[in-house]
Amino acid sequence: MIENGSLHILVVDDNRSAADALARVLGKGGDRVTPLYDGRSAIAYIQATPPDVVLTDLKMEPVDGMEVLHAARAMRPPVECIVFTAYGAVDVAVEAMRIGARDFLTKPVTVEQVKARLQPLRNSAQEEEDSTPPEFIARSTSTQNLLASLKLAASVQSRVLIEGEIGSGRVYAAKVLHHYGDADGPFTVMDLGREQPWPTSGTVVLPNIDDLPKDLQGRLYRKLQYVPKNLRIIATAQPDGRRLIAEDKLRAELYYNLAVVVVPVPAIRQRVEDIQPLFRQALRTFANRYRQPVPVLPERMYNDLKRHTWPGNVRELLNMAERMVAMGADHSPVQVLQTNGSDLPILKPGFNLAAHLEDVERRILMHALRSTNGDRNEAGKLLSVERNTLRYKLKKYGLLD
Repeated sequence: MIENGSLHILVVDDNRSAADALARVLGKGGDRVTPLYDGRSAIAYIQATPPDVVLTDLKMEPVDGMEVLHAARAMRPPVECIVFTAYGAVDVAVEAMRIGARDFLTKPVTVEQVKARLQPLRNSAQEEEDSTPPEFIARSTSTQNLLASLKLAASVQSRVLIEGEIGSGRVYAAKVLHHYGDADGPFTVMDLGREQPWPTSGTVVLPNIDDLPKDLQGRLYRKLQYVPKNLRIIATAQPDGRRLIAEDKLRAELYYNLAVVVVPVPAIRQRVEDIQPLFRQALRTFANRYRQPVPVLPERMYNDLKRHTWPGNVRELLNMAERMVAMGADHSPVQVLQTNGSDLPILKPGFNLAAHLEDVERRILMHALRSTNGDRNEAGKLLSVERNTLRYKLKKYGLLD
């Protein structure tokens, strides 16, 4: 990710002195530069921590620069590559460009040449950073449509209702809309259980309006008559507001006051292409937070994640990634969910009973919420759990929104 115009650059060359020298000079300019000396290590690095650009020599053994280029361009989004070729190897350079290399340089390569090739990439990447919220992943068609809807909604001051399942990222979608509409203004998520004055500017999020008791819904409706002129209002709720009205879970006057523009947020099972990059992003985030190395998962594990039903949506994915980083490889998502056919976990060194029981409780809570379409009162009855206890547990596991 571009920060203050700097790039995250991977330099790959089996000539260590050349790789180190280029990395050292580029690093003095403020770029984050990592030198590696073989293709296999480079591919693992790209898959675990995708850089902004790869500078790679093509002639390396046993894994050459072409394989590095293939791996970089296979990422989503594809990682930009500039390749170094031997003098006169025009056919190799043409093949690299066909695969997707951004540019090529013939050896010996000068620092000035590299800097000149990086500048257009730096400029375009900086422009993209200025116009796109950080860490927003939209590989699937459904999330690309969501991003387009948020941009369109941000262009007007109309009230917006963001609908989606619990844990799907409704408040984050509101942040994205705020970024496009008024990034410099304050962003406030109101506690609707307390009496609070309206902010005078920026964006206000009214979370989970369908979860409010009917009297508080009425109070909120009356309060909406006195919103300051320059304040953007965004509300969140479960999908299908008209169904919620018919089931007497949402006051019609409140819904129609807020649902001027309705933006649906897809569940994670509807955006399968986003699962792998989201999980990798989460692993990097938590590794940085806990100062741990970024785990590298085999491809088969990502395939297992794609087949998972994700009753807790993005929140469940983030919990899995955090647990894996914080508690080690023995708590990888596949191993945590795996059983031996008798509904008991596989007991092996590193097994953590407390973590396993918390995972079981979290999954039961998510199943109860899905079974009752997010109705906490019904979920509490289903689980024989008192309302305040249920709220505490949902808050504990990040399932309130």
